[in-house]
Amino acid sequence: MSDTKTTDTTSKIDDAIKAAKARQATKAAANGEAPAAGDGTSAAPAAKPTKVSDEQKAAQKAAKDAERAAAKVIRDAERAEKKAAKDAAKATKTPHMSKVDKAAEKLPSLSKAARSAFDDLTTNLTATDISGLAAHLTHFNRVKATGRALDAKLNVGDTVRIVSGDSRYLGAEGTVAKAQRIRCYVAVEGASKDVYLYNSDVELVRAAAPAPAATGTEG
Repeated sequence: MSDTKTTDTTSKIDDAIKAAKARQATKAAANGEAPAAGDGTSAAPAAKPTKVSDEQKAAQKAAKDAERAAAKVIRDAERAEKKAAKDAAKATKTPHMSKVDKAAEKLPSLSKAARSAFDDLTTNLTATDISGLAAHLTHFNRVKATGRALDAKLNVGDTVRIVSGDSRYLGAEGTVAKAQRIRCYVAVEGASKDVYLYNSDVELVRAAAPAPAATGTEG
C-alpha cells in the first residue's frame, strides 16, 4: 500500500514538471526563443533570414543618402532664410541709416521743376558725377549768396523771413538781432539761440521803425 501511494505522488510530480516545462516552451516559442533543452517538446525550426543582395544594400544606402541630403538641403534653406531675416532686421536698425533718415526729414521741399531735375540727374548720372555736381552747386550757391549778401542792407530790429540756409528754419520769420557786413543773427521764436545766416538767406518783411529823432529843449 505504501509503494502505491509513493508511485502516485511521483507521477503527479512528474506531470506537474512536464506541465511547467510545456508552459515554458510555449512562452519561449511566443518570444521566438528556442525551447529549453530536455523539456521533451519540439518546436518548428526558426525561419532563416532572407539574405539581402548587394544590389538591395546599395539601393537602401542610396535611399538613406538621398534622405539625408534632402534633409540637409531643407536645414540649409531654413538657416539661410533665418539669416536673411536677421540681416534685414539688423539693416533697418542700423544707426547710420537712422541718422540718414533723420537728415532726410530735415531737407526742404522741392518745387515741381526742381524735383523733376533732381529725379532726372540722380537717375541718369553716376555716383561720381552726382558728387561732383553737388560740389559745384554748393560752390555756385555760396558765390551767389555772398554776392547778394554784400548788396543786402539789414538793420537790427528788421523783421525778416528765412528763405535759405539752415533747413530747420526755412520759411520762419524772425527779428534781426545783429547785422554784419554779409552775415546776420536772427532771433526766431522757438530757437534756443539766434540763427546765424548770410544776409542773402533772409528777405525783408518789415523794416524796423526808425528811432525818434532827438529834440533839444528851448531855453
